[in-house]
Amino acid sequence: MAIRKNIRNLTSTEKADFIRGVKALKANGIYNKFVQRHFAAASRATPSTVNASYRNAAHKGPAFHPWHRQFMYKFEQALQSVVPGIALPYWDWTQDAANPDASPVWAIDFMGGNGNLNNNYQVETGPFRVGQWTIINENGQPAGGLQRRWRQLSSTLPSQSEVNTAHAEVPYDRSKWDATSSTSHRNRSEGWLGAQLHNKVHRFVGGSMLPQTSPNDPIFFLHHCNVDRLWAQWQAKNPTQGYQPITGGPPGHNIDDLMYPWDGKTIGVTATPRSVLDHKALGYDYA
Repeated sequence: MAIRKNIRNLTSTEKADFIRGVKALKANGIYNKFVQRHFAAASRATPSTVNASYRNAAHKGPAFHPWHRQFMYKFEQALQSVVPGIALPYWDWTQDAANPDASPVWAIDFMGGNGNLNNNYQVETGPFRVGQWTIINENGQPAGGLQRRWRQLSSTLPSQSEVNTAHAEVPYDRSKWDATSSTSHRNRSEGWLGAQLHNKVHRFVGGSMLPQTSPNDPIFFLHHCNVDRLWAQWQAKNPTQGYQPITGGPPGHNIDDLMYPWDGKTIGVTATPRSVLDHKALGYDYA
């Protein structure tokens, strides 16, 4: 069983292994495929008669949590193919809400820091600095250096009290199964209700974390690992609250719907919300 640890508890060797694994996936082209898959899912409207900005295969609907759990799980497997035994770490941003700039996540031996205002907000420190890391655009073409612009659209990171509010909210989701659903744990956790949570982190980091190619920034995976951890906590705290909808929801978001691109046709792998509800059955747990 892979044990996902808080970034604060990683040894220097574990941090170096994570960086090494990410860079190996970048070098062999697999990393960019994850960026493209996230963009493709975010561009796939559900149903096709609506705009993808209203709801898509991965966002603004019930499958937000299971889709990203599957995405992270497959990325972790890819990492393990180049660094055997590795587990994704998580960034508990509530621990940094009082002073985001001092977070250990920005260490020069880990994620590196903010972008340089005088160099188009490109990151110039750490392993993913300019010259060491190139992002791609929605067409898969090189698009320059990694950009970060702290506080671009949010002045803070989510607090523990805001997480507690999300943990107490039931049911998992409700009609209309979109960004207006209330009350809805999924919608509050995703960030369309109240304190934003998931969305707030993207908006705080800014730069390359804002568009739907946001996995360009490796911090995406630390962030979403924490989002998944919090969903696992909500599941444990609310054992009588199952996934919704079972049927009657938008395509790709019902419990037994195939999630794009894991539809058996696009990349030859299948996954449904039901297939990822139990994270331990997938072979990982949180420290």
